[in-house]
Amino acid sequence: MNPKELEENYQQNKEKFHNYIDNIKKDMKVDIYNIVNPTLIKNPYSSEFPKRFFTNNTNIPNKYILFIKNTIKFYVKNIYLLSSYFIAFIMYKIYYKKEIHNSFSTIIDVFALVEKNNKSGKFNENYLTGVYEIFKKHKIPYAILLRPYGIGKNPFILKKFFKILNNDKRDFILEYEFLSLVDFVKIAWMIFIYPFKVLRLLQKGNTNIDEIFNYSLIYDIKYFNFESLTRYILGINLAQNSFIKKIYSWSEFQVIERSFNYAIRKYSDVIKLNALQFYLNYETYFNAYIDDIDEDLKIAPHKVFVNGKYYIQERDRVSYLKGVSLRYKSIFLFNGIEEEKHILLLGSYIETDTKYMLDSVKDLDNIIFKNHPAVDINKFGNLPINIKVSNENIYNLFKNTELAIGTASGTSAEAVACGVSVIIMASLDNLTANPLIKFGKGKIWDIAFSKNDVKRVYNNLIKYRKNNIKEIKQIASWYKENFFIEPTEGNIVNFFELDKD
Repeated sequence: MNPKELEENYQQNKEKFHNYIDNIKKDMKVDIYNIVNPTLIKNPYSSEFPKRFFTNNTNIPNKYILFIKNTIKFYVKNIYLLSSYFIAFIMYKIYYKKEIHNSFSTIIDVFALVEKNNKSGKFNENYLTGVYEIFKKHKIPYAILLRPYGIGKNPFILKKFFKILNNDKRDFILEYEFLSLVDFVKIAWMIFIYPFKVLRLLQKGNTNIDEIFNYSLIYDIKYFNFESLTRYILGINLAQNSFIKKIYSWSEFQVIERSFNYAIRKYSDVIKLNALQFYLNYETYFNAYIDDIDEDLKIAPHKVFVNGKYYIQERDRVSYLKGVSLRYKSIFLFNGIEEEKHILLLGSYIETDTKYMLDSVKDLDNIIFKNHPAVDINKFGNLPINIKVSNENIYNLFKNTELAIGTASGTSAEAVACGVSVIIMASLDNLTANPLIKFGKGKIWDIAFSKNDVKRVYNNLIKYRKNNIKEIKQIASWYKENFFIEPTEGNIVNFFELDKD
C-alpha cells in the first residue's frame, strides 16, 4: 500500500479503528498492567497495531515463537533498566544535597534533559518557558518535579546533573526522594509478570482485525516503557502527601502520564491533576487525545489545557480548556516575510521520514535544511550539494522563505501561521503526522505523497500564492488565532490563577 492509499484508507476507517480499541478498554480489567499496555494507547510510533490496521496487513508470523522471543528480550532489557534505576537511586543519595525550603502545594511536572543541562552547566528546560520567572515575581511557592530523561544507558551522568541542581535556588522534587527498597521489589515483580498479563487481552474472535490486534499485542511487548512503572510508584508515593493540592504536568498522554495519573487518582482524593498540552498536535498522534473512556478508567487528568482553541475536544466527562502557548512567543513577534528567497526543509525526530524528505528535493534549488535538535545530523550522511544546513533561529529563516517542506514536524504549523506556504511530505511507511488541517489545503499548504509529487505541488502552491496573497495572509491569520494563545504575562497569570493564590 503506497502512502496515498494508506492516507485514504485511514480517512475511511479511523472511526472503526478507535471504536475497536475503546471496546476492548471498556471490557478489560482496570489495573496497572493494562493501563501501560502500548497497544491500547494507539501511538503509531509505539505500537504495531495502527499501521497494520490501516494497511490491513494480515501477514502474521507464529505468535507463540514471537511471544517467547519478545519476552526474553523484555526481561533482559528491563532487568538492565532496573539495575540502572537502582544506580540512579544511589547516585541521588550520594550527590543530591538540596532540601525543599518551601511547602510545595503546587508542583510543576516536566522533563529534564540531563545531557543537555550537563553541557550548559545550568538547569534549563524549554517546555514551560517563562513560567518560573512569573511564579517568582508573584511570590508563589512551587516545586519542580523532574523526569530525568536519557539516563537509562548511563545513570552516572546524574552526578554532574545533581550538582547543577544543588546550585540552583529553585526547589526540585525527584522521584528517588520517595523510594524505598520495597519499591524496587514491587517494580521487579511487575516486570516479571507483565508479559503474562498481556495475554489476558488476546481477542477470541476470528476476524482479520482480531488477528492483527493479537499479533500486535505480542509484538508490542518490545515497546513496553520501564518508566511507566517508576512513574506509577512515584504517583503512589506522592499521593500519601496531603499538602500537595495541584500538579501541572506536561502531557502527551503517553504511558508515563497514564500510570502517574492512575496512581494519583487511585490513592488521593485531594490532588488535582492539570495536563498541559502546550504543543502542536497531529490527528494521527492518537495517544495525545483524552477520551471519556479514559476518565472511566481513572487515568485522565482532572483538566486538560491546550495550545489553542482549535485543540479543545468535545467530551462529556473530560474537561478541555484553553491554555497558553508558552513555547511559541515568537509567533506573535514575527513581522512577516521580507523576501522569498529559499526553500526551507524542516527536519523531524523521525529519522526515516527526514531521510526520505532530503532525498525528495533533488530537483529544487536554494534549499536550507533546519535539522530537528534531538537528531544527530551525521545520521543523514553527506547531503546533496543543493542543500545547506542552518542552525539559525527558525523565525529568522521564515523571513526569507519562499516555501517550507516538512515531515512529522509541528514547525510546519508555525510556518503556516507566519504566512509561509508549506508542503507536507507523506511518510513512506507509516501514517503521516500532519499538524495542519483541511483549512487552506491546496492554497497555503498541500501534501506530497511521493518524490514525483514534490515539484508539482511546489509549482501549484507558488502559483496560488502569487495570485492570492491576500487570501494567504487571511489563512495564516486563522491558524495563528486558532492554534496559538499569546503567552503574555497576563495570560500566564490568569491560566495558573496566580492572582488568587
